[in-house]
Amino acid sequence: MFWTILLFSLFILLVDIYAYRGMKKLFSHGRLTPLRRFALKTYWIVDLLFLFFAIAWLLFIRNSPQEDYVQYRRFFLIAAGFAMVFVPKFSFFIFTGVYDLKILLLGLTQRVFSTRSGIHRLLGRWRRSLIVPAVGMAFAATTFSITVYGLGFGRYNFQVETQEVWFEQLPPAFDGYRIVQFSDTHLGSYTQTDAVQAGLKLINALEPDLIVFTGDMVNNEAREAMKFLQFFQDLEAPDGMYSVLGNHDMGDYRRWGTIDEKDADVEKLVRLQSEMGFRVLLNEQAFILRGQDSILLLGVENWGLPPFEQHGDLQAALGNMSDFPFKVLLSHDPSHWREQVIPQTDVQLTLSGHTHGMQFGITNRFFSWSPVKLKYNEWSGLYSEGGQKLYVNRGFGYLSFPGRIGMPPEITLLILRSGNKPAI
Repeated sequence: MFWTILLFSLFILLVDIYAYRGMKKLFSHGRLTPLRRFALKTYWIVDLLFLFFAIAWLLFIRNSPQEDYVQYRRFFLIAAGFAMVFVPKFSFFIFTGVYDLKILLLGLTQRVFSTRSGIHRLLGRWRRSLIVPAVGMAFAATTFSITVYGLGFGRYNFQVETQEVWFEQLPPAFDGYRIVQFSDTHLGSYTQTDAVQAGLKLINALEPDLIVFTGDMVNNEAREAMKFLQFFQDLEAPDGMYSVLGNHDMGDYRRWGTIDEKDADVEKLVRLQSEMGFRVLLNEQAFILRGQDSILLLGVENWGLPPFEQHGDLQAALGNMSDFPFKVLLSHDPSHWREQVIPQTDVQLTLSGHTHGMQFGITNRFFSWSPVKLKYNEWSGLYSEGGQKLYVNRGFGYLSFPGRIGMPPEITLLILRSGNKPAI
């Protein structure tokens, strides 16, 4: 851990110094206006102010009498301050590097041509051009604005993603069946109830046949969810509501006095979800009926690749129903799909969450990208292999960083279709 922190700090320092060098180079051309002087003089002051804020805030948290989950939430403000200070600097750092690379390449190219040639003079003008760092400064200002928006509004900008999913094995009575999935509410991150209430109202407005929640209702402990109880009780679906536990629901991210305290808190969360109206599937199964047809709904406790725990037991959830014609699995971590679900079962549809889309990236109907794809092959949206499909919800809430940048919170409407998807 020490070396990781040290290397990260050195990298941040490198970015800071290099970005400042780029600013000096950009501002050294032309008249040094009062605004330019102010920007150069205050560059390092902003860093010092952030460092002072971070240390003071940590001391305040450490000496606060507030409950553990409130103290945990207060750490998020340091992440917000860090993003506001260093995301724009890193953006400018990239353009400064491109500018210096341009200088190097043009310098090498000029050696090839005669000093009297028109090409040499043209390359000289390009070499002195400050278009690249100027664009970098504009881009840094844009990233700062986007970061501020993500902190202030982006985390509450719930998006409904509608996805039709086709299956040959789906009983005809379930053609058009509407499942609303949401995941990763992380209720301990919210200071107010309004945003959560607004998101849950959106779920009801979709008129689902079935509501499923795929884990991480809280950050650390059950009491985080208590003040939201009445809003969850307002959710309605004819075929009920089902949920599973995620890694944060298992109480693994705080210290407990004894293991019994931890287990008791998990049981408390299960009871609380039951009061909300959910049936919590703890490596269990349930039948969803429609006329003479039915589908099998499975739910497992969190199963993830290390360092995440593997509490889930897929075979226990299946029981003696592994040959049932159509099965839907709720499993919080999408890595479970490739590691166990595909090789061990013929489960047609798996619903997961967990990744949050890293709360950062780009997503629209044409293109999706996030750094989290470096860790998870399946991180957002619909995936298919053979006759088995996985949908990964990018999350309802937020964690650690109190915002969402280009990766808005998601409520998913899955419409099941019987047969083969028509060719476009």
